[in-house]
Parts: sequence; C-alpha cells; structure tokens
Amino acid sequence: MKATALGHIITDYVNSKGVTVSPKKLQKLVYYVEAWHLVHLNSELIEENFEAWVHGPVVPELYQDLKQFGYNDIKVLNDELDSAEERIEKVATENDLTENQLELIYSVLNKYGTLSSFELEMLTHSENPWIEAREGFPPHERCNNVIPKDRMKEFYSAQLSA
Repeated sequence: MKATALGHIITDYVNSKGVTVSPKKLQKLVYYVEAWHLVHLNSELIEENFEAWVHGPVVPELYQDLKQFGYNDIKVLNDELDSAEERIEKVATENDLTENQLELIYSVLNKYGTLSSFELEMLTHSENPWIEAREGFPPHERCNNVIPKDRMKEFYSAQLSA
C-alpha cells in the first residue's frame, strides 16, 4: 500500500479520537505503524522507504503530498463517505488490509497518536534506526539516507524483550 493511503487511515482514526494531525506528526505515525507491522506481522505495510531527515523519518512521496499543509493540521475533506469509519473501511478494502492489520494499526495509533509532533520527533531522534541512518551528518544538515526496514524490524523487535 502507498504511504498516502495509510495516511488517510491514520488521519481519520486519530481525528475520530479528537486529536489533530500535522504533516510532521503523520510522518512519524506512518513510521511507527510500519515499524510495528514489520515486527508483529513480519512484512512491510507500505511500499516506500523512510529517509532520515532533520525532523525524523520521512517518506518523501508523502511529504510531497502533504506540503500544501505546511505546519498546519491536515483537514479531512468529507466526500461521499460521511464518517471516519466508512472512509477507513474504504481505504482498507481498496488495499486488501486484513482485520489483523487494522487492529495493529489501531493499536499503534492508540499508543502514539496522542503524542505531539515534537514528542514523536524527539522519540525518533532517540532511537537507533534514525540515528544510524544520519551518521556523519550534523543535526540540522539535510540527509536523504534511507532508514533500512530490516534495521527498523531488528531495533523494535529488541524493544519487545527489553
């Protein structure tokens, strides 16, 4: 599935809990959903890779889709589907998501979804996959190094036993 499709599910779900989502926050939530999907379901959920940008992990394609929002919260435009549940179900069906996958997504969002974009940024900055991908780069210098998904899986798997 594309990160943008996962972003729709995340935004609808988090908004339905009364919490807003900025583009920066969405990037980090996509990252954590992917990381825990790798750990618990042993497979990638999204097609794209994350890069170790200054403010944390970023899917460049998702960044391009969201840059119109700047630092503002993402607004969900109601289309023919009136509820968040209907919109989530539509995206889940279009992307052949299983009930297990949706449950995992919701579980990750219940854990990380109430954190601010800054808190999520600081969390990723304290974790080895992002740190290692930025090795040799000063804190505020642009970096497009890919954060390897196998490293994400290894790191977050180790967090379970810690």
